[in-house]
Order: sequence, then structure tokens, then C-alpha cells
Amino acid sequence: MGEHIHGLELKLTELEKFPERVRVMDNALMRSDSQCWLLMEEVQSKEEELQKAALQIEKLESVTLDMQCEIESLKLDLTTLEQRLFDAESFSQHTAEYKVRIEKQLGEHELQLQEAWKTIDHLEGENKQLKKEYLPGRAPKQSSSTGVEQLDKTVEHDGHANYERGHEILEKMGKQNEEPELIIEQLKVELREQKLKAKEDAEDLTQEMAELRYQITGMLEEEYKRRSCIEQAAIQQIQQLEAQVSKEQRKLSGALRQLQESHELADTQATEIKKLKDALGRLNSAMNLGRVCKSCSCGFCPMLVELSNCSIEGSLDLRSSDASNIDETPPENQALVEWHPDEASDGAAVNNVGC
Repeated sequence: MGEHIHGLELKLTELEKFPERVRVMDNALMRSDSQCWLLMEEVQSKEEELQKAALQIEKLESVTLDMQCEIESLKLDLTTLEQRLFDAESFSQHTAEYKVRIEKQLGEHELQLQEAWKTIDHLEGENKQLKKEYLPGRAPKQSSSTGVEQLDKTVEHDGHANYERGHEILEKMGKQNEEPELIIEQLKVELREQKLKAKEDAEDLTQEMAELRYQITGMLEEEYKRRSCIEQAAIQQIQQLEAQVSKEQRKLSGALRQLQESHELADTQATEIKKLKDALGRLNSAMNLGRVCKSCSCGFCPMLVELSNCSIEGSLDLRSSDASNIDETPPENQALVEWHPDEASDGAAVNNVGC
């Protein structure tokens, strides 16, 4: 009985410390709740920063698309310029072919002219030979015969006719030769003009292509540098944001783990509190409704009597704590123990213990 009362006293002393433990646990729970709210606010702010970073990335992507469109337009311009250069080269090639054709025609006309001059020389030689053979001054003596005179007249007439016919042929050939020469001169002048024009056009196109290539190369280099800088800045910003997000996620996971542990601790403490309250209630009920088992004089009939009706031979004080969580303060009770020697033949003693 004394050990049981001592254990109850220990439990009562523990119950005296219970409000302080509950207060400490409430403070820890409040601190964990405040930390959780702070972490939630930080997570919201980081989510807003992530949204801003996503918007910035979208803007950078739109700028990149615009730059790609500009590059495509520059490529189209370069393609048109290359097409113009190709057209100029084809025109120069056609001009060269036309020049070759004209030179070939000139060669043919020169051959025809040489043949015409050969024909003229041949006719002049024949004419001279005819003159030498048929002119009357060649004979040393003139015959008085009529046949000879007629022959001379016939030869002279034929030679004169042949001379006139040869002269006409020469004039015609001269005119024919003059016409090709004029045509050749005109063609040479036109060819020279076409050469100069083609050369000037080719030089202009070459200069324009060189300038455009230089400009496009500079623009492409600047665009490449700008895009590389933008990409590096975006990548660095994304890496920083990812590192920050991972850090905040680790913090949040740690805070959530602490919060879970605090909730588990609060649950365990609540169960302990409930158990202690139940034990305290049982203790109060046991102290308010104390029973003592007593034996009758015969030693066989146990009976329950109230402590107030028992004869007092000894008392034991039970003290209760003044804890704030206990609603009623139990009064002092006396546990009585009475010994009765057995008058039976066996001489045994019965001990009555207060329950």
C-alpha cells in the first residue's frame, strides 16, 4: 500500500511539472508555425521570381526569333545579290561568246576580202596580158592587109570591152569590200562599247558584292556576339535561379520535416497528457471513494465497509499537489489497518488491508 501511494505521489509530482511542459511545447509549436509561415512566404516570393525569370526567358526567346528573322532576311538579300552576280557573270559570258562570234565573222570577212583582192589581182594580170597581146603598138610593122586591120579592130574592141567589164567587176568588188569593212568597224565599235559596259557593270557588281559581304559579315559577327552574350546571361541567370530554387526547396523540406517532427512530438505529448489525465482521474476517484477490506471475527466472511465506519488504530496521511490543472483538491484521508488475532483452533492471523 505504501509503495502504491509513493508511486501515486511521484505521478502527482510529475503532474505538477506537466503545465510547464505543455507551455514549452506550445511555444515550440508556435515557433515552428511561424517558421513554416515564413518559409511559405519565401517560397511564394521565389515562385514569383521564377515566374519573372520565365517571362524574361520568353522575352529573350522572342528577341532571338526576331534576330533569326533578320538573319533570314539578310540571307535572302544575299541570295538576291548572288543571283544578280550570277546574271552579270552570265551576261559577261554571253558578251564574250558574242565577241568570239563577231571575231569569227570578222575572220570570215577578212578571208573573203583576201579572196576578192586575189581575184582583182588575177583580173588585172589577165587584163595586162591581154593588152600586151592585142594592142596594135606591139607589131613592128603594120600590115596593109584588110584582115589584119579587122583583126586589130576586133582585138581592140574585145580588149576594151574586157577592160570595162573588169573595171565594173573591180568597182563592185570594191563596194562589196567597203561594206564589210564598214560593218566590221561598226561591230568593232559596238563590241568595244559592250566590253566597256560589261566591264563597268562587273566592277560595280563586284564592288557592291564586296561591300555587302563586308556589311553582312560585320552584322553577323555583331549578332553572334550579342546572341552569345544574351545566351550566357540567360544561362547564368537560369543556373542562379535553379540553385536558389533548389536551396529554397531544401530549406522548405527541412522546415516541413521539422514541422512534421514537432507535430509528431505534440501528438506524443498529447497522448501522454491524456494518459496522465486519465491516471489523475482514476487517482482522484480512488482517493474520493476509498474502500477497506475487513474480515469478520470468524475469518471467513469478507466485507466492505466505509473508512468512516472503521475503528481507528493508525492513520497514514495522503498529500495531494496544488497543480493548476487539477480541478478538485482531494481531502485528507486516513487508511486504517486493523489486526485481529484469530480465536480459532488453528491460531492463524488475518491481515486486513485497505484497498
